[in-house]
Amino acid sequence: MNIYETVPHGIHRTQQFHREYGANAMLPEICWAEVFKNSKLHDTHLQALDTLYQCAVPLALQVFDELQFDVFAPSAYEPQGLGLFDRLAQQEEKLLQRLEAESADLKESTRHQIWSMLLRGGAVLVFKAWLAKVKTGQNQLDTSQFDELSDLLFIKTSPFELAERLGVDANSQQDHIFLMHGNDVYLDRFNSLETAALFVDLGVYDAAFLSLRDDSVAAYLKNKGYVTDDQIDELQCALNPLFCTDLTPKQNYIA
Repeated sequence: MNIYETVPHGIHRTQQFHREYGANAMLPEICWAEVFKNSKLHDTHLQALDTLYQCAVPLALQVFDELQFDVFAPSAYEPQGLGLFDRLAQQEEKLLQRLEAESADLKESTRHQIWSMLLRGGAVLVFKAWLAKVKTGQNQLDTSQFDELSDLLFIKTSPFELAERLGVDANSQQDHIFLMHGNDVYLDRFNSLETAALFVDLGVYDAAFLSLRDDSVAAYLKNKGYVTDDQIDELQCALNPLFCTDLTPKQNYIA
């Protein structure tokens, strides 16, 4: 059934339906393979996404309901002054506790995917999928609004503490998937500089490449001895051999 078809006509009634729907944490089923149809998802990836979805979204919706904040109203573009930053941050421990409980009986490979995704914005991603599903009934990502608030769903826990809590090896050589939605790549940011360094250690990213794109990451990695200015300059010249000028677009890799 298309959820959107069940909503009474009129924007106010629509928003009221959405508020009730969110407050009750009635999560619709989402087909992750359809959301990320350009990505090769295995059972471990699908189960990891669904576990994150079932754990993260209800906690976020609980905060919105308590603060009487309608994520579907235009005010969602400007959340300042609503206490959401502090209230959502307070939910992180509850989220980790739920994930510990929900993942306890899952395979280690699935717990590893949950760990990897969560460090790189997995909770943000599943919330965007929930938004799209409730608003349109489609298996998509909602990218039209809420970006500022959704970044609050980036957990701040250390990658090593999170690995310990989920019972995974932070240095495992298992894969770390990136997800494609249209022309956009997701799970390509980190919850901390410490996580960025870890993903360099794991061979997922090159230290010079990250440093070239993000100045804050560059300063951190240089300070830790991962890369030098000469190595960064060499990569810049290799990418632009005619002029060796900085034409590489910058990207904020840290949430």
